[in-house]
Formats: sequence, structure tokens, C-alpha cells
Amino acid sequence: MARNRYIKSVQEYNVTVRSFPSNLTAMVFGFGVKPNFTVENEKEIAKPPKVDFGPAPAKPQDEAQGAAK
Repeated sequence: MARNRYIKSVQEYNVTVRSFPSNLTAMVFGFGVKPNFTVENEKEIAKPPKVDFGPAPAKPQDEAQGAAK
């Protein structure tokens, strides 16, 4: 989600820097075109991480009895 927002922001910025008359102002202040976001191993990072919380810890008998009272 954040990557898509970043890519869209860079695209909007690049269009603004290239468009007349804002390109004149951009040249005066040294604003240039920014490169788009690229990833070498996009398929690998697209996989969701595997999370294992393991078994729930057993409650001691004293706590279980105190909660029942």
C-alpha cells in the first residue's frame, strides 16, 4: 500500500517538473526528475511473511482456580 502511494507521488512530481510553466520554476531551483521505485526481487518480497506464535503457554493451576472464584 505504501509502495503504491510512493510510486504515485513520484509520478505526480515528475509530471509537475516536466509540465509548463512549472518546469521553468523547477529548472531555476534545480528540481529534477526522480527515478521510479524498482525492486530486483519483487516476487520474493511479495510473499507474506510466515508467522508462528507456537502453542499457548499453560496457565498454572493456582491462577486458574483464583479466576474461577
